[in-house]
Parts: sequence; structure tokens; C-alpha cells
Amino acid sequence: MTKAELLAACRNIIGEQDSDAGALLSDTGNLLEFLHDATEQVVLDLLPVMPSAFRSSENVTLIAGTANYALTGPILQIEKVERTVTGEPPIELEIIDPIDFAYHTDTGETESEPHAVYFIGDTVYFIKTPSTAKTNYAKVWFYKSEAATMATGGPAMIPSYAHRLIIYKTCAIVATMLERDTNPYMALYAHRLQMVQRVWAGRFQSQTRFVRPAAGERQGYRGSSEDTDRSW
Repeated sequence: MTKAELLAACRNIIGEQDSDAGALLSDTGNLLEFLHDATEQVVLDLLPVMPSAFRSSENVTLIAGTANYALTGPILQIEKVERTVTGEPPIELEIIDPIDFAYHTDTGETESEPHAVYFIGDTVYFIKTPSTAKTNYAKVWFYKSEAATMATGGPAMIPSYAHRLIIYKTCAIVATMLERDTNPYMALYAHRLQMVQRVWAGRFQSQTRFVRPAAGERQGYRGSSEDTDRSW
């Protein structure tokens, strides 16, 4: 749904047109702001349900003597940071609270392979400061802030079947402003969220499944003496 369609749907559900509440529900005023607020809340509710829809990553190349690296951002939420050295499996780096930085390193300390990171805004800081340059040493996984962007054409990244969530959440915000009962809208929201969860789960249910062979038939299985002595 486009932004205009979402606004119109909100008006229809709450029964408030332009003349009813005046500037309080202007498409370029409060109602639009409520729509933006609702979109952000919907994204946060959907993150546990469909994280891959909002996830992105960025590689970080270490520079000798440089601890901090600005990501392209803006970022909604950091998921994890992985050490991605070529030829080795990814290893997740510890993310610490910036307040605890002093407990992890002393001024001027360096190491060839930093073991932890912390974030201030959209900038990642490595601990300890890298002593050597390493191409694509780490990969930062995060949720993109543009997931909550409301463009003219509608939500930037929210699937179409979840757009109703934005409408119901917006209506609940409007009802709060007008001192009305929010329960009907939140009930609709909860029901729709369950439907979205089932739809997303169905993506994986429809994929190819593999049945493992019995333990006795798997290579490398060491069973009882009866199994090992059996003639085939």
C-alpha cells in the first residue's frame, strides 16, 4: 500500500475525516507522524518474526593503528559482529558496553587480531587497536533503519501482507490521542501479527526437507558389540 492509501485506510477505520478533527489529523501533520511512529513499532515487532527481511551486513577492513570505523548506516540495531578471516570459519566477536572499555584495554595497547568491539552510534571500535592491516577482517550484521522508512510509495521494506499492521497500530495511537478505547485496534493488530507469523513460517515449511538415515546406517556410527559383530 502507498502512503496515501495507508492514511486513507486509517481515516476509514477510525471514522475521522479531515473535517472531524481538523489539523489534529492532517495528512501532513499528526496523522502522518503517527503513521511514521506506527511503522517503526511494527518493524520492531517484526524483527523476531522475519529478521532476514530487514538484515544487512558490511565488511570492515582493518587499518594498522586505527581502532574506529564508521559504517555506512544509519543502523536500526546491531545483530552481531563476525571475524571473517579467509580460509577460517566465522567467529563471533564479543560486543561490550562502551562504558566497560577501560576494563578491556589500556591506552596505546594493540594486537594483530582484535577480539572484541563496541559501538558508539554507527561507528564500530575494535579492542584492542589493530597493529596490522587486514582486508575484510570483520563483518557487521545489522538491521537497516530504512526498514521503517515511509516513502510516497509506501513502506520501504515491510512485506505487503504486513501493511495492515501499520494501519491498526496507527489507529491505536490516534485513539489514545482522542481518549478512545484502543482495545479493538490492538486486538486487530495482534490477530494480524499472528497471521504474518504463520505466513513467514510457511516460507520455510515449503522448502525441501531431508530425512536422516538410521543411526546404524550412518558412516562413522559406533554402536554396541552386537551391532559391530553383525554380518551384513
